[in-house]
Amino acid sequence: MSGDEPVDPVETGGAERPTDESQHHHHPCSGCGCACRCGGHGHRGCSCCTCPGHGSTAGGGDGGENEGGNRTGRPTRTPGHSRDDLDGSAVTPGDVTGRHPKDSWPGVRKDMPLPFLFFRANAGDTGTRPAVGPFWESPDVYLLAGVHPKDAPPIPAQLGETALAHQPNTVYAHVWNFGRAAAHDIVAEFYWCDPTLGFNPNRAHLIGRATAHLGARGSGRAHHVVKCNEPWVPTFVNGGHECLMVRAWDNVGDLLTTPEWDAATNRHLAQRNVHVIPAADMSSLEHSVKISVGPLFGEPATIRVQREHPANMPWLQLHTGVRGSFPAPAPATGTVGLALGGGAPVDSHQVDGDGAHVILHATDDPPTSGTAHVYRVTGTQGGATFGGYTVVVMG
Repeated sequence: MSGDEPVDPVETGGAERPTDESQHHHHPCSGCGCACRCGGHGHRGCSCCTCPGHGSTAGGGDGGENEGGNRTGRPTRTPGHSRDDLDGSAVTPGDVTGRHPKDSWPGVRKDMPLPFLFFRANAGDTGTRPAVGPFWESPDVYLLAGVHPKDAPPIPAQLGETALAHQPNTVYAHVWNFGRAAAHDIVAEFYWCDPTLGFNPNRAHLIGRATAHLGARGSGRAHHVVKCNEPWVPTFVNGGHECLMVRAWDNVGDLLTTPEWDAATNRHLAQRNVHVIPAADMSSLEHSVKISVGPLFGEPATIRVQREHPANMPWLQLHTGVRGSFPAPAPATGTVGLALGGGAPVDSHQVDGDGAHVILHATDDPPTSGTAHVYRVTGTQGGATFGGYTVVVMG
C-alpha cells in the first residue's frame, strides 16, 4: 500500500488519517493550577502541558506523552518539556543540547522536523500517551488466517480475522507518521505471547521483522500497511488465545523509546489482545481461559472482568467489516467471573506478586445470530490500567 492510496474507513474509524491537535487554549491544570496549553482534553491526556512540576509534557522529548498517570512502580518515562523555540528555521545541534536543560526540547515533538511514528490504540488516536481506553484492542494489527506471507497480498481483504491453529498466518501492522519529516529507515518487529495482561518480554516470541519508509505528515505518504514476511504458526496449546504485539521505530530520527513493552505509554507499540470465539465454541469458556497477570513491579494489582456492550468495542468494526456496525448484545443468561488459585469465580481479585494468573469463566448461553457476548478483563494499579484481554463470542 502506498501512502497516497485511500484508507479503508473501517480501518481509521471514519477518518482518512488522524487529525492534528493544533487548536490550543489555556486552562488551569487539575494537578497544580498551572497554565496548560491544551485542546480541551483534560490534563491527564494533555498533549501540550508545559508545567515543570509534572515532570513530563506533550511537547517534550516524545511530543505529547505524559508519564502515564499513577502507575506505581511500573516503568515509565519522562519525555521533558517544550521551550516553544520553534520559529520555522532549521533546528541545530545547539537547540537540542548546548546551554539548554537536558530535559527540554525546542518545540512540541510533533512539530519538530523529525519523524513521529505511532500505532493507534483506538480510532482517532494521534500518538498522545498514555493511551485512553482499552489500548490492547488496537485497530492497527491485522491477521490473514491460513495464508503464508509469500502468498498473502499487501493488505488483507478483511481486517478482523483470527488465526488458525497449526497453519501459517500472516500478520500485518498499519504504521503512521505524524511528524514533519519523512522516516526512511523504519523497522517493524512482530511478536506473539501467551495471554497476558501486561505484555511479558520474557515470554515474547519474535515472529519476524519488516522494513518500510513513510513520508512526512501531509505528504500523502504518511501511513503504510507493513506485512511480516515470516509466517506465524500458532500451536494453540492455550486454547488459541494468544496475544500479538508490533513495535516500530525509525533508525535515524525516531528510535524505540522506553518502556519497550508497554503499549499504554509507548506510541511505538501496538497490542492486540483480542480473541473471537464462534458461538458453537461457547462451552470452552466454561472450562477456562488462562490469562497471565504479568509482572507487577512490586505493587499489588486489581484484576476484574465485566461484560461490555459490543458497541463499546470499536475493534469489532474491523471484524464486521462495516463502519458503525456492531452485533447486538446477547442476553446475560449465566455468570462471568475470574478464578484465582483454585477458588470460585468472582468479578475481581486483588493480586500481589509476579507469576499469578487468572482463569476466565463464563456460563452464558451461546449468542444467537447477529448478537455477541463481550468479556473484557482489565488489570489496574494505582487507578491506572496497565493491561487487558478481551474475549468476543460471536453468534
